[in-house]
Amino acid sequence: MPAGATPPDEPYRESSAFEWTEVAFEMLERGELLGEVIANGGVVRSRVQGPCPRCRHALDDQQVHTAVTGYFADGLRGLGSGAPGAAVGDEARYYQVDVSCGCGDDHSGAPEGKAGCGVSFRVELPLQPGRSSSQR
Repeated sequence: MPAGATPPDEPYRESSAFEWTEVAFEMLERGELLGEVIANGGVVRSRVQGPCPRCRHALDDQQVHTAVTGYFADGLRGLGSGAPGAAVGDEARYYQVDVSCGCGDDHSGAPEGKAGCGVSFRVELPLQPGRSSSQR
């Protein structure tokens, strides 16, 4: 597709077929789809952005994967047990992120209130330690 061209409208179709995970992986390898997972203070967050593997419309998926629990008046104490990779060592660790197209473009046949083309896929991204505000 030429640069700046609008992708054709794909009709809405819910699918989590593995083929979309394979396409997303290939797009990550080519640098078309970008993603990061950052663990900071036991909280894991991710961002995946680029064209949707199915409809090719732009998506920007941002998620927080852990919940902070045990909040007390004197500050935060304790983190939920679902903080995989909160301590990142020397060896690379990867985190699986499930993404659903939320491109915001109209897709024929989409249910009322649904954004995107209906596809869901999984990417596996290296877990990065948190960055201080001076590193951003």
